[in-house]
Amino acid sequence: MRLKRSTVTDKKRMVPAVFAMAFMLAASSCGDSGDQDTIAAESQAEEEAVTKEETASEADTKEASAKERSADNDEGSSEADAETEAEQRIEYEGTLSAGEAKENESPYYGIMHATVLSINGKQGDSSTIYTFSDKKDPDNGWSFSGLEIRDIEAELETGADVCVLFSGDITGDGENVEFIAVLPDGEYTMRRIEGETVSNLMSTFTVLTDGGEEITFLKDNCMVDENALSSDSGDHVIVYYADGGELGNFPARVFKGN
Repeated sequence: MRLKRSTVTDKKRMVPAVFAMAFMLAASSCGDSGDQDTIAAESQAEEEAVTKEETASEADTKEASAKERSADNDEGSSEADAETEAEQRIEYEGTLSAGEAKENESPYYGIMHATVLSINGKQGDSSTIYTFSDKKDPDNGWSFSGLEIRDIEAELETGADVCVLFSGDITGDGENVEFIAVLPDGEYTMRRIEGETVSNLMSTFTVLTDGGEEITFLKDNCMVDENALSSDSGDHVIVYYADGGELGNFPARVFKGN
């Protein structure tokens, strides 16, 4: 009997010990799990921070690149617009730009190949209105009175083809274009020469160019600097003119040379 009680008593004593050991193991296990969870959370937070920094850096790089491309495009567009505007103003066929032009006058002199659309009045009268269309732009009509045109060297009738010598920016500032002379239809080339006059008559003057060539010009109502043709000969001049070959040489502008 004693053996039985003794055996039972020992078993009773062992139960608490077993529970105690299990509790200690469970507590140890929970402690290790908590530490692992903390380490994982910290690691995840660090990864998220690095990812945010990389994303922000990438966004900044993309934004800077976009601004740079936009600036380049704006600059390229401005340069292209400027080049286009310059080309439109000076590349009208047969046009020259005069570096000697005064500040208050257009530097452009050119030739318009045109067709007479109408003549309202009698040719030669100052009140007669002449209307032409530019062959380069048939839908665009130009009108001026006999008082506004300096010289008419062609017989005009509706439908006739003529050449009109003009001054001004005909493609960019049409309101300030001045028509100098209406010439017979033909092939003309705008030229510039510099030299000294060897004769100066009522309706013509002749220039000996720096290249040794003598050229005679009709000077009816052409634009001439004050005192540019003040002597019978010996005046130093710069002339922009329409060279028509056998049709003649028609000055658009005579500048006084140095």
